Amino acid sequence: MNTIGIDHNLDRLRIRKLLTIGLAASIMTGTGDFLLGYAENTAGGSVGLSMMASAPNLSEWQMIAGGLLGLIGIFLEGLAFFAIYRLMADASPRYAHIYRAGIFGYIWLAPIGCHMNVGVLNLACKYLLQADAKLAAKAADLFFFGFSLPVYVLLILFWLPMMIIQFKAFDKGFTPYPKKAKWFCVLLGAIPALLLALIIGPDTALGAGIGMMFLSFGNAFMFAGLLYTMPDQKRFDEFEKNLLITKEV
Repeated sequence: MNTIGIDHNLDRLRIRKLLTIGLAASIMTGTGDFLLGYAENTAGGSVGLSMMASAPNLSEWQMIAGGLLGLIGIFLEGLAFFAIYRLMADASPRYAHIYRAGIFGYIWLAPIGCHMNVGVLNLACKYLLQADAKLAAKAADLFFFGFSLPVYVLLILFWLPMMIIQFKAFDKGFTPYPKKAKWFCVLLGAIPALLLALIIGPDTALGAGIGMMFLSFGNAFMFAGLLYTMPDQKRFDEFEKNLLITKEV
């Protein structure tokens, strides 16, 4: 394992800036998600069409603006995750390396492979439905199973271990934060958005828009929580001092 970024990385101000960028990026991505989802769903005749059920009711500007906002926002979220990487890197290089691999996977796959393509596929589906419904159903299935689904699976293989490592790092005291900060995680923050979407109705424009935002809700919850509970400089200094003593022993 290389040690790039492992030593001397507990710069509190830099970590705070990264967390702030992450919160702003989550709001940007959430706006893009909402635009891509804000339309009444129509019944889909195939799996692919069901995944793009709102396509006929989305305007072109929604798909383009929503795709671009998410493209930029998710990339910035990926960079902001390095704040959490820095928090655990000195205390647990093994956890940090796994987490960093997840960040690279997130930056590589999520902006274009798992967000931008939603706008692209919806746009293609919208026009194909106007020309030939059977052709649209066939193309939607091919797009989804041939391109989208493999990328989603690959992203999960990077992202899920990253989330588990983050929870464990806070829980085991590998960061200057109190252990309760482990609950500021994406999955926990995403639950209220999913519940709200179900209550409003996932087939309605508002429900579909909020449902599309569930991961952005989770990211915003995580970044906001870590900013709110961020320990002071004294705690950071004590944490680093304890690490040095442990290493010397």
